[in-house]
Amino acid sequence: MNTERRTRIAASFGMQGLMTTLGARLAFVSEGEVHIALPFSDRLSQQHGYVHAGAITSIADGACATRR
Repeated sequence: MNTERRTRIAASFGMQGLMTTLGARLAFVSEGEVHIALPFSDRLSQQHGYVHAGAITSIADGACATRR
C-alpha cells in the first residue's frame, strides 16, 4: 500500500469523532485490512463489566469505513 493511501486512511479515521470519544486508535493499516485498538475503559462497559457491544460495533463499523 502506498504512502498516499495510508495518509488518506489515517485522515479519514481522524475525522471520526466517535473514535476519539471512545479512545480508539488506528493500530494497523494494510491492503484490505485495518485494525483499530480500543483500550478497555469502565466508561465503555455495560452493567456486567464487559465492554459494551455498542462500542465494539462502532469499532467494527469504523474499520469498515476507514479501509477505503
